[in-house]
Amino acid sequence: MNFKIVNAAIGFTVALAALLMGSLFLLTEAIPGLNGWKRGCLIVVLFAYAMFRLYRSILLLKNTQNED
Repeated sequence: MNFKIVNAAIGFTVALAALLMGSLFLLTEAIPGLNGWKRGCLIVVLFAYAMFRLYRSILLLKNTQNED
């Protein structure tokens, strides 16, 4: 079994979760005490992490296809 594909799938899942959580914080007041610059910083970090995970997962899939 090729575990690189499993790792890529987990990476996509984590990226989706980070995107959903960032969207939740962007569009709602999910946590009442989280406001101001802390909320904005968390949203930026979540979206940046999601983009990073997507990039790494896509690279992993491309490398797996090149090896075959």
